[in-house]
Amino acid sequence: MRKIVRNTIGPVLAGLAVLIAIVGTAVLTLSGAPVASDNFRQTRIELPDVELLDRHARPVKLAALLPDDALVVVNFSYTTCESICPLGNQILQFVDERRTEVGQPVRLVSITIDPTTDTPERMDAAARSFGASADWYWLTGSGAAIDRVLRSAGANVADIQLHDPIFLVGNPDSGRFYRSLSMPDADELIAMLTSLRS
Repeated sequence: MRKIVRNTIGPVLAGLAVLIAIVGTAVLTLSGAPVASDNFRQTRIELPDVELLDRHARPVKLAALLPDDALVVVNFSYTTCESICPLGNQILQFVDERRTEVGQPVRLVSITIDPTTDTPERMDAAARSFGASADWYWLTGSGAAIDRVLRSAGANVADIQLHDPIFLVGNPDSGRFYRSLSMPDADELIAMLTSLRS
């Protein structure tokens, strides 16, 4: 009998450890603390208030698209990309469809890294192909304006064909953002947005 008891102690302790981990994660999420993710690192970013063009060729100020009460997901891509960009856009499509789960306004912003090729017409065609809602902005602009945004985000796109998947999740009012280190999935983005809501 003693042997049986000793053999069950290990599994019981392991089960308790798993339970504590689950409860601890739930408490962090419910308390509003940022969800721990190996795929994101906190950073401070001040996006410049440059003038860009939306997919309808209308001039827009970047800051005007990001109201104080909204959370934002920003990604960088280009319409002729045949590698990671379509996957990143599909992930944002899923987030766009689920953004009401967050409980706070969410804006999605896709900014081209190839403004010479990506005219408003091209951006509009791409947006329509992913069923973009009115809260998902597809932006292009002058090379100088796009470069300012990329530099503020620390995006290295010297070779656009080899660019890393960059997603910024955060609060433009506070400048507190989380930057992805690799391609996130929609669940990660929704969880991060939910943890940042005020």
